[in-house]
Amino acid sequence: MIVSNLATTFGTRAETVELALAFLMMIAGIVITFLIQRWADKTGGEHPSAANVGQGGLAQKEPNTMRD
Repeated sequence: MIVSNLATTFGTRAETVELALAFLMMIAGIVITFLIQRWADKTGGEHPSAANVGQGGLAQKEPNTMRD
């Protein structure tokens, strides 16, 4: 742990420090998720096994439209 007891280290500001650390970790998690998603999108698109064709393979999906 960074600090074993916030109250003894920060005194009356312990709650503020705890809230700031929680906010910082939340923002860091969002940034890390964004960076991982950007990396995943850059690696070549959708994997062939993710195509919804039932048997797998490289078949293209049919357009989802009512027009012929």
